[in-house]
Amino acid sequence: MKGQLLRHRCGAVLAAVAALGLATGGVCSADPSAHAAKRRAHHLVGTASLHLVRKSGNTLYEKGTATGTYPGTVTGRFVTSVAKVTGTVTFHPYSGGSLSMTVVGYPQSAGTIARFAGNLAVSGGSGRFRNALGSGTFNGTANRRSWAITVTADATITY
Repeated sequence: MKGQLLRHRCGAVLAAVAALGLATGGVCSADPSAHAAKRRAHHLVGTASLHLVRKSGNTLYEKGTATGTYPGTVTGRFVTSVAKVTGTVTFHPYSGGSLSMTVVGYPQSAGTIARFAGNLAVSGGSGRFRNALGSGTFNGTANRRSWAITVTADATITY
């Protein structure tokens, strides 16, 4: 699958990758190992505090700020159910660029302040994170009256 992704993005991404200094020599190959040496793993840890922007049925739109490895702003769209929450999150570090991810979380408790935990998959971004890939875990609490959310995430990405 990585090979297919690289073949698809190779032409469009070459100029951006070269401009960012992440590639040398302008090599573009369908072989993932040809690009693996140029990517570096980065461990990210952070905490985000989000507040409800709007709610539409079982869909929550949230935004807030994050502290940790890359402090910045966060926006999210979450579809909730009794047993699972799925969503998309975009993180904008103050230092530039953005990271896009999908999340799947599961409630760990009931009540007004609910605990949850889940997994995230980083699937790109912008700027220096344009080709970011990675995964991680998260846990936190959600206030079911105000829909204020505090979440801590731990992930490893390559870009």
